[in-house]
Amino acid sequence: MAKYMEPDHPLNICKKEENDKIVDEIQAVLGEDTAAIALLMTYNQKKTSPSKYADTSIGLLEELGIEHAITAIKKTGDIQKLFLLINSFGGQVPSSYKIAAALRENFKRITVFIPHYAASGGTLIALTGNKIIMGGMSSITPIDVQITKNGETYSVNSLIRAFYSENELFSETHEDDAPYHWKAMANKFDPRELQDCYDISDHMKMHALEILKHPDSSFKDTAVEIVEKLNKRFPTHQTSIRYNEAKGIFGETFCIKQNSSDKCFTLWKPMQSWFENYLAHESDSHIIRYVLPKEHKNEGDQKC
Repeated sequence: MAKYMEPDHPLNICKKEENDKIVDEIQAVLGEDTAAIALLMTYNQKKTSPSKYADTSIGLLEELGIEHAITAIKKTGDIQKLFLLINSFGGQVPSSYKIAAALRENFKRITVFIPHYAASGGTLIALTGNKIIMGGMSSITPIDVQITKNGETYSVNSLIRAFYSENELFSETHEDDAPYHWKAMANKFDPRELQDCYDISDHMKMHALEILKHPDSSFKDTAVEIVEKLNKRFPTHQTSIRYNEAKGIFGETFCIKQNSSDKCFTLWKPMQSWFENYLAHESDSHIIRYVLPKEHKNEGDQKC
């Protein structure tokens, strides 16, 4: 079923923020060269039938919505900095990658705010941040890729690990002497499927490395290490990586926790309010909103 669009805008997913209170709070900390974008998955999906809900994962509409927001921001002048608010369970890898690449290419300095959850493709987009701000309930996830087979969804890393476990079983036991259930498991491995898993995993790592090695990224020197940790360190795709683990991946200088003395964290409250404003909003896609700076430079300009 096609996603519903209000007739006043072909990309209703993306709008200039209209809540005056939110706009005032955010503009109070925006410099003349800084804008803000919110990419928000809400927790109230629209019903598409009596028993089904809309798929709110990152996809084509989110690509077009972010493109619209970037275009609107760039039309206002030389905007070089971005405050990016993310709440997302992720979605399609190509769409998440294109959004991340577009943001990284258009803004020299990005500060990412994660009030609750930036998972999977949302984590990939969060890698655009020169700084990542997290709160007490914030988390990211690994960037291993999930695939669907016979109606079941699983991480490609699970199949790769299963293959190595099976291979280890047979390393010291001849096939003729192996228990039946070992042989049954071995017969289920399709070498083409296994190669696909390797290729898919490598593709995701390639995307992440491109984002992290961008000339404006803060993580150029540690990109390979970060990607390896996010791709292979954690046991499941759903693992919640909270601040204490995240700071070990990105470094305390670039991953900042709630109540930190870092001046960027003074922006947390308006960003959290922005997120909470849409928390229960009924939606069949991510909500994308943007805030432009005031025409004059703010005295309280935050240099994040």
